[in-house]
Amino acid sequence: MIRHALIDEKRKTYEWMCLSDTALAHMGGAEFSENPIPTWDEFQEAFEDFYYTESGRKSGSVMIITNEDKEIGCTCYACFHLHDQMAELDIWLKSESECGKGIGTQALKDTIDYLNKEFGINKFLIRPSEKNTRAVKSYQKAGFIYRPDKEGILRKYYKSECFDTYRDGDYGFENTAVMTLEL
Repeated sequence: MIRHALIDEKRKTYEWMCLSDTALAHMGGAEFSENPIPTWDEFQEAFEDFYYTESGRKSGSVMIITNEDKEIGCTCYACFHLHDQMAELDIWLKSESECGKGIGTQALKDTIDYLNKEFGINKFLIRPSEKNTRAVKSYQKAGFIYRPDKEGILRKYYKSECFDTYRDGDYGFENTAVMTLEL
């Protein structure tokens, strides 16, 4: 189950993404030196307040994942930098103990379903590290297809004025996977 995060939940979503035992699976350390763990101030800059407000939901939102009334992590979508009817997704779980159970995969499916029904979005992009094989497999289970033609796919999704800003992803162009799902 997913629900929109509120502005007073911003700090905990930062802690889940950046300070939990799952963080080193996708950022920081020697393995992900190109994507260092952001400070609280850097997170606030990247995840502007609109991600946590009702008025910003057409541009993007952080959503809390719950399972059996327990908060376990977040999905996030952003649309402001993409062409119409497209969303870029992200997901992070707050603890390794929540990984490998299919909950994240289901949360992605729920997010896709919500965005399709609420906003008519039918094309989805997700960009994990090429090294994060666990994430790639989870996204494939959710229906995403690995796309080796990164440049062409990104040009199809990103608005031209946003292409240079977002092209390289979090891990550099060569190290950031491009995966899509189209309904």
